[in-house]
Amino acid sequence: MKTIQKIKFLSFLLLGLIVSSCVQDDDFQTPNVSYEEPNIDEDQIIDVTAAIAYYGGYEPVQITAGEDADEPVYLEGYVVSSDESGNFYKTLIIQDKPENPTAGIAISTEANDLYTSYEPGRKIYLRVDGLYSGEYANLPTIGVQDDDEVGRIGEIDFYNRIERTGIVEELVPSLVTIGNLGNAPLNTLIKLEGVQFPEELNGASYGNVDNTYTENRTVENCEEEQTIIRNSGYSDFKSKLLPTGNGTLVAVLSIYNNDTQLFIRDEDDVMFDGERCSDEPVNPTEPGLVEPPFNEDFEGGTAYENIDLEGWSNINVNGGENLFQFRSFGSNMYAQTSGYNSDEDPYETWLVTPGVDLSSVSSATLSFETKDGYYNGTALTAFISTDFDGDVTAANWTEITGVTYSTGNTDGYGDSFVPSGDVDLSAYAGQTVYIAFRYLGADGGITTTYQIDNVSLTAN
Repeated sequence: MKTIQKIKFLSFLLLGLIVSSCVQDDDFQTPNVSYEEPNIDEDQIIDVTAAIAYYGGYEPVQITAGEDADEPVYLEGYVVSSDESGNFYKTLIIQDKPENPTAGIAISTEANDLYTSYEPGRKIYLRVDGLYSGEYANLPTIGVQDDDEVGRIGEIDFYNRIERTGIVEELVPSLVTIGNLGNAPLNTLIKLEGVQFPEELNGASYGNVDNTYTENRTVENCEEEQTIIRNSGYSDFKSKLLPTGNGTLVAVLSIYNNDTQLFIRDEDDVMFDGERCSDEPVNPTEPGLVEPPFNEDFEGGTAYENIDLEGWSNINVNGGENLFQFRSFGSNMYAQTSGYNSDEDPYETWLVTPGVDLSSVSSATLSFETKDGYYNGTALTAFISTDFDGDVTAANWTEITGVTYSTGNTDGYGDSFVPSGDVDLSAYAGQTVYIAFRYLGADGGITTTYQIDNVSLTAN
């Protein structure tokens, strides 16, 4: 069995990598650093996957500059950690992309107060030639050589190596389940839905109130699968009580030997304000009726919560946890879903409007807008039905033709939403119609992200 080399920390840090350990010196001052946009050649850049690949097990491996020893090598990534609350200590966590990341790595450093310049979403470059790639208790980490281990990059050396760009992207946590945490890339931002703290933790705080030891808190889903979040005894939220509801958890995925661990940036990453697990169905079974004009811009929702608008149906055909969600960018809210990290094959979910009563109109027009991201295949289709009663598999659906969808944005998202065009629904005059948006993809297959906005059905 391979011997995993561990990062050398102070003795009281042996229980975890990313924990706070000592009160910062009041006299500490971050070096005066002036920032300019980096001017780095593409051939000098490596991604996170390449940096991790230097390590082959056993002792950490030095990252070299290739044939030209004077040629710098820069690691590119997006910051996902924050030490502002004290739950991360002398560590900067980066992942390779702001959404759908494939790899992440921990940068071990002697520098503090990193959040002041390297906040979540900030794109950075780190000059890594001469540094070492290794693991700490199975966690991919980069630092300096310290005998046969990986140590912290000195503060001055760290600031000399790191390049801060002016780019700050919106980080989109990867949606995972407790059951498939082991398949998600470490050191990346993840999201769990439908989770809560066990009932026996009611009245407990995030951390130890009376001392500075790190504390594990169990998180569970409605199937009673469990994992832990690890909270530092130096965090500024350690005395706050754990929320008692059910909801969404955003965290940085970590590991200690064979134990999965989650680290939150602060208590705002824990959004447990919903009802606790129950046997009540999530989706409505008798959608209500509305009259035209019908318009929905999704502005009434809360980001990262499942779409639950009155009269709408949000249905995962296979009974999985993943559904259409409210999402936002800037001031705009919309509906979004993706098969990425769904752990479902196929991943099929339907978002269905309330029934629109066309009994008193002679003609009607449908329109909506879409945007795609990280496109690797078509997964979104619009349908219409006149007999939907809550069960999408029992209704008769007709594909809506003549629609324009956003497509082909393989490296991110399009600059703007794409109008569908006006779709004539005059053939359905005198009836009640339901408009459905079906996403059909698969984790490991088509995982294109789709966003939907400004659904409108008007009478003429």
